[in-house]
Amino acid sequence: MAKKEKEHLSKDHWIEQEGIIWEQSESTEDFSPHIPKAEFELRIKKAKELLAKHGMDAMILFAEENKYYYGGYRDAALMFTDRWRHCFIVSQEHDVVFVGESILDSNLKKTTWVKDGRYWCGVKFWRLPVRFNDVFVDTMIDLNLDNKVIGMEYGAHHIPQVGIDEIRLIEASLPNAKFVSAEKVLWEQKMVKTDWEIALMREMLDKTTRVMDKTWKAIRPGVTERDIHRITWQEWVNEDMFETPCMSNPVLFICGSDAPGKWRIVTTPFYDRVIKEGDQGFSDCGPSYRGYWTDVQRCFYVGDKLPPKCDDLSKWGRDAYMNTVNNMYPGMRGCDVFKLAEKETYRQDWNQAVPIEFVGHGIGTLNHEPPWLAENDMNELVPGMTLCVEVGCYGTDMVYYGNMPEDIWLVTDKGLELLGIDLPREVWLCK
Repeated sequence: MAKKEKEHLSKDHWIEQEGIIWEQSESTEDFSPHIPKAEFELRIKKAKELLAKHGMDAMILFAEENKYYYGGYRDAALMFTDRWRHCFIVSQEHDVVFVGESILDSNLKKTTWVKDGRYWCGVKFWRLPVRFNDVFVDTMIDLNLDNKVIGMEYGAHHIPQVGIDEIRLIEASLPNAKFVSAEKVLWEQKMVKTDWEIALMREMLDKTTRVMDKTWKAIRPGVTERDIHRITWQEWVNEDMFETPCMSNPVLFICGSDAPGKWRIVTTPFYDRVIKEGDQGFSDCGPSYRGYWTDVQRCFYVGDKLPPKCDDLSKWGRDAYMNTVNNMYPGMRGCDVFKLAEKETYRQDWNQAVPIEFVGHGIGTLNHEPPWLAENDMNELVPGMTLCVEVGCYGTDMVYYGNMPEDIWLVTDKGLELLGIDLPREVWLCK
């Protein structure tokens, strides 16, 4: 290019003149995988074994939490529409394959251990296929999976990032394949946590303890509900628990008690109502950390001393909860735990009853996972499961809220071990 011709170009135009050199992300300093390589390989090895056990050749994963668990992949912004459609293929005979929109290539290469990416792009300039389904079908044929048994996320326990019409198109495009539910593979594996997951959840709950402690100490007469939420959000940020994408539950419910029987149990919006003495409420759920969820519950009363009836409910809820936890052991089924909790609730007061249809659940990459500690759940507790147990006693006259503690527990050979949040399980006094 002549000197005169180059004068109108900025210094940034060296790319046009010299071209771009592409490098594998592993060789650059910005490669930052979400999960360790050994953990990724352990999960895929186990998945292949379970696919064989349950008679499946492969499974197709669209759900946010399953793409993370098996691919180490997390969306930057919950890119769930068909404009960025993508999935992972986990099969017995092949390495994990990513099929997706080409803009996601950088995320795949910089944050996962998956090497095989197959791309489409709606921008014709890049001369790639313009439809996800075309690349997906070609990939299935290339992997010799077009006439095999394919597991799909047909169950209820997922955050699906694909439309029902798209699933029907996939099924119609592979008429020689047999599509079945992948639930047996997914939950036989994901219900039992790895050592890496357990260590991560311990770290997460240490952080959550600090968040809850700061939040509860801020609740007092004269402060607005919105201010309490702001304090909570700030602590999330301080503990690196405000993620992208932000996968967090409502963390605080305020139950206004302006008069007996007057309740306001809602998920946030965040009210500017001023907290006053005599208010009751509870916090539930919480933030996530590195793709894993919290679900911890405590109840509170604003004042110097619990009223006698509220004090009774505080102790009843604590005792029903701890008596349940202390008598859980491997081999019990979810339905057995439900019956145990029901008995311990009645033991406190014959007017009490289990107020929801379960007394606990699994937790991990979702805040509610199998097994369910419910009347109809036949899953057996096995070491390595992480469980939320939630049992309590409530004011049946609707004057006092009551007390339902909830913590996250690890099933061990001997029973349950608390993973974190060793905070008082009575109704908290906030003043």
